[in-house]
Amino acid sequence: MKSIARTAVIAALAVGAVGAHAQLYGELGYVDLRDKFTLDGTEYKPHLGALNAIIGYGLHPNLAVEGMLAAGVKDDTVAGIKMELKHSVGLFLKPRVMLSPAFELFGRVGYVENKIQGRMGNISASDSSNDWAYGLGANYYFNPTSYGTLSYMRLYDKDGEKVNGLTLGIGMKF
Repeated sequence: MKSIARTAVIAALAVGAVGAHAQLYGELGYVDLRDKFTLDGTEYKPHLGALNAIIGYGLHPNLAVEGMLAAGVKDDTVAGIKMELKHSVGLFLKPRVMLSPAFELFGRVGYVENKIQGRMGNISASDSSNDWAYGLGANYYFNPTSYGTLSYMRLYDKDGEKVNGLTLGIGMKF
């Protein structure tokens, strides 16, 4: 019985230690998306835009886990085809380090699914793609709970197509 009680106390202390570092935060931002692909020997470079929302949970002062949802707000037309991002969904690990009380650097690595729709006249088609994503960024804290964020991500890199995103946003710790 003493070993069960001792194990329960140790488990409670471990959960409490992790909880002491845990922090819930949210971010809203605008993503400038640059796509690049080749079709029938011609290179295309659609330029799309999206609003994204990130919910993160700090597991440790130097590691967080994040969920991301983005919706397209800026379309582009290439070769007569109107292209639009319907949505992006992602899950990331975020290693991070505070360089000063106001400045944080971070990386992101995870997996993203994108759904894009193309229209030409009355004809439309959509395609979903998914790939590993990674990037770097920085946060500048205005006060202990709110900050500005800037990040660069490689969101897709398969079959000769590359999608990069530059995000400018704001965040808040809860």
